[in-house]
Amino acid sequence: MTANAILGAACSQFAEKGFEGASLAGIARAVGIKKQSIATYFAKKEDLFLAAFHEMARHYYEFLERLYTEFRDIPVEIRLREIVYKNYYYRMEQPVLTAFYKMAVQFPPPFFRDVLGEQIALMEQQSAGLYRSIFEEGMRAGVIRQQQADSLLSAYYCLLDGIAMQMFFYSQEKFEQRLGDIWGIFWAGIKQPE
Repeated sequence: MTANAILGAACSQFAEKGFEGASLAGIARAVGIKKQSIATYFAKKEDLFLAAFHEMARHYYEFLERLYTEFRDIPVEIRLREIVYKNYYYRMEQPVLTAFYKMAVQFPPPFFRDVLGEQIALMEQQSAGLYRSIFEEGMRAGVIRQQQADSLLSAYYCLLDGIAMQMFFYSQEKFEQRLGDIWGIFWAGIKQPE
């Protein structure tokens, strides 16, 4: 319980203040424990940062697995569109995890720069299996035009990443309208011509 509370407070501190600005004292204060108690679970601040990043990645991957299971039996186009929309809503509903990820990737602490690529590759490897299976199913069914699955994955990741950035600039209503346009153009580019 305490380790989870520490991770939650750490994600919030790292998201708001970055690695350098976050303090173990502030994290301990947010949890209601003494600073020294953190060392029971995490030997140093770097370990806590890595654990928080892993927790954020685990939470997101579980979300993706739930989506994959929930949408397994619906048409490919709707499944891919729903994953895009649900990713957007996930980011809206998880502002701390979203901000922590953004801060960690855009402003990684020096010790994390070397492992960041490995961590992102691992996250992508886990999600790519889910997305690739949908693209391949769509090509087998003749819904998506034949092309390299890796090319589709690259475009889909750019779509998701672009949405993650755009959502910070517009009101929810305006962005949801834009999201419909974005999805329509993306789907028109990959679907099998009629």
